[in-house]
Amino acid sequence: MPKPLPLPDDLLPLHAAALEADRAMTTTREAGGDVDAARDRYVTAALALRAHPIWEEARAGACYAQTWQASLDAAKASLDGEAA
Repeated sequence: MPKPLPLPDDLLPLHAAALEADRAMTTTREAGGDVDAARDRYVTAALALRAHPIWEEARAGACYAQTWQASLDAAKASLDGEAA
């Protein structure tokens, strides 16, 4: 199984922002808030994350899924107060 690429320092804030916006979208929906605004924030964060050059490198190295999962795990740990 391929190993994930090393995660650059500027990737974690992008992935954490997208994850946080996704979580906020769910909370907003449950609370009856402005779902359109929450979705717009999520889309903006997700597009910024997906624009990072690491994803092209990961595709080329056939380790996209592993790199995505490593980045997602680091973002979750960061938001949940754990050491990444």
